[in-house]
Amino acid sequence: MPDKPLKQLANLLREESETVDLHKRLVSQHLLTKIRWKKYVAIHGRLHQAWDDYEEEKLTTTDLLRIISHINALGPSMAVHHMLDADEF
Repeated sequence: MPDKPLKQLANLLREESETVDLHKRLVSQHLLTKIRWKKYVAIHGRLHQAWDDYEEEKLTTTDLLRIISHINALGPSMAVHHMLDADEF
């Protein structure tokens, strides 16, 4: 079994190498920047919506923190909120 970690590492490196060409093409075509910018705008909008809902007392402090944690992918959110789309997370 001493070869198992080595095989796992080799598999991970192979998988990573398969994405290098794609990333290279996306960067050269400035598509990666556009994709990242679009994601940033979406995240920024969700954060502002959560803050607005908190200020309007639609959310508790705990709900706000859970939503922000979920948006930033730091953990699961237990809050049910209209701005969290399960398909995107």
